[in-house]
Amino acid sequence: MKKYRGIVFFDLDNTLLNEQHGVDDDVLAAIETLKHNQVLPVIATGRSAGVAAGVLQTTHINSIVALNGQYVALNGQQVYSKSVPMPLLKRFMAYSDDHDIALSLYDAYDEWATAMKEGYSFLNMSVPTVDRQRYETSPVYMMLALTKNKADDAVLKAKFPEFDFYRNIEFALDVVLKGVSKQTGISQALKAIGQTDVPTFGFGDGPNDVSLMHAVDHGVAMGNGIPETKAAAEFVSTDFREHGVVNGLKHFDLI
Repeated sequence: MKKYRGIVFFDLDNTLLNEQHGVDDDVLAAIETLKHNQVLPVIATGRSAGVAAGVLQTTHINSIVALNGQYVALNGQQVYSKSVPMPLLKRFMAYSDDHDIALSLYDAYDEWATAMKEGYSFLNMSVPTVDRQRYETSPVYMMLALTKNKADDAVLKAKFPEFDFYRNIEFALDVVLKGVSKQTGISQALKAIGQTDVPTFGFGDGPNDVSLMHAVDHGVAMGNGIPETKAAAEFVSTDFREHGVVNGLKHFDLI
């Protein structure tokens, strides 16, 4: 595999992406400069590889830690995945049905739902197909529990200690296997790359980026990041709307 001088992991929402969920020209230029400098850019996101496909194409990045670390692909090839065990999945789905919580279920590239809920319109994503049986034949790496009720956070954590829950948006909870995080996925990515002496960097803003900060040598929080992510970072850059990624890369002389 190619020898790198550094590896940089980028969160997407409110970090690499702008408010229109696109990529600004200065960020695209920075990514090209990274590649020229033999620094490997990798996406590290709670989204699936399928949802992130447009960003991967736009940025010409072909490595990703997806679904909060439960799926990893390098140079377009899967190197790690961890799906939810079937008994646990069935128990969680039954509880969600009983309490009128719709679920989105994700494999590496696709998403489907247990029911249709108003909340989908707030996620800036295509409305998924409703399919009650697909989980029986497709691996489920992550789920999204559509609930605006903040009281559900503590209840779900208590009833399902096998999962970690992240409320990254007001209308839903990310649901991933306990102990599996962006840190897990990044560790698997670095293991596959096999270059332990290469400095690593991570850029993020949200609750699921605290583990990203712990996974790398040098963590960069966006100025808009939550206090926990800023506290875990080595450097706090400017807001993502104010060239946060570019300024963070410049701080570490990566571009």
